Amino acid sequence: MKVADVCEVMEQAIEMEEDAQHFYQKAANEASNPLAKRTFEALSEWEVEHRKVLQEVFEKAEATGSCPTISELDPEQVAMIEEAEDIFKTALSDVEESVAHDPTLDGAYSTAMEKERKAIRFYQEKLEEADTENERMLYEFLLGQERSHLNLLATTEKYLNDTAYWHFEQEHWIVTG
Repeated sequence: MKVADVCEVMEQAIEMEEDAQHFYQKAANEASNPLAKRTFEALSEWEVEHRKVLQEVFEKAEATGSCPTISELDPEQVAMIEEAEDIFKTALSDVEESVAHDPTLDGAYSTAMEKERKAIRFYQEKLEEADTENERMLYEFLLGQERSHLNLLATTEKYLNDTAYWHFEQEHWIVTG
């Protein structure tokens, strides 16, 4: 990809991240369930960080004429698994099983997951079109982040929709060895 192409991709990606960040913030503000609220707050925060990285890629590509390396960007490496565990630990203490499912969240979760799937498709397409190793590494990094977002959404939605089954799945390894 030429530098103009990388800059164009970054502009599109920044727009997607801003849209997602606004959506997640709105969903967090409207959520009454502590787990959903914290999930959407975390996703909103992560989208702000992604936007910063994408803006930095745009600026460096425009200035140097090539896609920067991931090490040049030094993106905040959010440990998604640890962060997700923290979200669950802090929010679950506030959630009673009888009120865990909140039907008003169904639309928010499906919209959120579609936004993440759209981002995954976008970065996958850009990865397949990438000409340089720097571009491939950038798109692989972004794909990993978006997949983690989708996984967090799917996990928390599953918990909210069927808490008992979620616990069964988490403890299933004890039964199966």
